[in-house]
Amino acid sequence: MGYRQFKSKLARVIYDDALVGADCEKLFHLDWLQANSRCATVERGKAVMFEYRGVELVFKQYHRGGLAGRVVEKSYLYSRLANTRVWREFNMLRDMRKLGLPVPRPVAARCVSVPPLAYRGALITERVADSQNLTEVLCERPLDNEMWEKLGGLIAQFHAKNVYHADLNASNILLTGSGAFYLIDFDKGVIRKSLPRQDALSNVSRLRRSLDKLQGKHSPFHFTDENWQALEKGYSAGQSA
Repeated sequence: MGYRQFKSKLARVIYDDALVGADCEKLFHLDWLQANSRCATVERGKAVMFEYRGVELVFKQYHRGGLAGRVVEKSYLYSRLANTRVWREFNMLRDMRKLGLPVPRPVAARCVSVPPLAYRGALITERVADSQNLTEVLCERPLDNEMWEKLGGLIAQFHAKNVYHADLNASNILLTGSGAFYLIDFDKGVIRKSLPRQDALSNVSRLRRSLDKLQGKHSPFHFTDENWQALEKGYSAGQSA
């Protein structure tokens, strides 16, 4: 049992054979997803939740943003498979789980060559059971400062393992019903040989900007400066642990 790969026409697929089989390529087809998920349509850039073989899974398709995104949509410049965003995120998730970090389990990834030099990619992960993202949680209820400290400590734990999250915001943090935090969406993230303090602090600052922006957008939104001070306290304690 382990990770297997196969090639089909222009596509390459990697998958965890403990969860899915060699027929898993069908899970990446939009018509199959529409028929087997709760989504009436599979929208561009949206995560799709579905169940397969009794396991809750999440489908994510990679999309380009900005002006380039309007022109080429789901395609990216292809150099080699290992450098594609989908393969890098799949392998990064696998490596972080080996490090004992709380991230979703990678289930399958598919990369489709678009000649002459482009590609399209999609990733399937196991859904973190009984979870909401932090944005959803804070729109519903406050978290006590102990939980904010816990979150700060968790971020410090990732940084101690030299993990850089390229977009650490409230929607990329999950909280389970049992009180466990997970980080998700490591597109463009990286595990470095050494994580500079400046980059680590930029992750933390990115999260603060996210929370401030959401507080201006949602009412109620349960976030205070005292909560942030608790997070910073937990982060500092985690760094010195």
